[in-house]
Amino acid sequence: MSEPPKKGMMASFFSSVLEPFREKESVVLLETDSEYGHITVTEKSNVRTLFMGPFGLEAETSMNVDDPDAPVFEYPGLMFMSLPVCDLNTDILLVGLGGGYIPRLFQNYLPRKNLTVVEIDPTIVDISERFFNFTPGKNVKIEVRDGLEYISSAPKAHFDQIWMDAFDGNYIPEHLASEEFLEICRYHIKPGGLLVQNLHATKKERYFEQLLKTARVFGESPMIFNGKRCANSVLMSHNSPPGRHPLTSGIVLNRVKERLQTVGPYDLRKEARKLIKLPSLP
Repeated sequence: MSEPPKKGMMASFFSSVLEPFREKESVVLLETDSEYGHITVTEKSNVRTLFMGPFGLEAETSMNVDDPDAPVFEYPGLMFMSLPVCDLNTDILLVGLGGGYIPRLFQNYLPRKNLTVVEIDPTIVDISERFFNFTPGKNVKIEVRDGLEYISSAPKAHFDQIWMDAFDGNYIPEHLASEEFLEICRYHIKPGGLLVQNLHATKKERYFEQLLKTARVFGESPMIFNGKRCANSVLMSHNSPPGRHPLTSGIVLNRVKERLQTVGPYDLRKEARKLIKLPSLP
């Protein structure tokens, strides 16, 4: 959820993707408060958008109403990279529903993957069904609970992967960003599985803090996939013993070609090239 533009691409981004979000040109379909914050749903032309928090500040989900599976945001393609790069990719937990775009792609294009979505706000679940064409299906189920609560109650090494995509209109909720929470995630991910986190480089201090916390808990620097037209970065951390040889961009691309080249509208061969190299973190 939530995809801020990169500074260097602000003008072109606003003219293409964020044009439909401008308040004076948008129709407000719903504006309400839930126990967890302010929620707005707008529509401009053929794009419907869910905002959390102050209107216009953080777009959580956008959908082309004429083609609901068409990509409006870039970051879901980065998150789907976890499927070919990791051997364990069948039982996945997603924390944060938003408008249900990622779960809908699981339903439509990944029927053999089992996805559990944990969403704390029942109002968001209702909105995803009423406004964003999402309903749980055979391989996708919804749990209305706090993410920390749900993960902590699961058996040890229960999940192949945990995907973190929870935002509260400002940034990741504090209790879902702590080092203690990351340790809980690692305990409940199978050996060799992945923790996948959607972060915003626009929140530079918080971004770097989260990067350091993750590296400390998992014993190595995460793989980082950087958006080209947005400021989202997706971190992937293996639950493996320290010292595991990191994946190179070449290995990642080969795995994509051999295992999974596309997910719906996303070409993972292009997404693979967004893997960046960083120096080892302290």
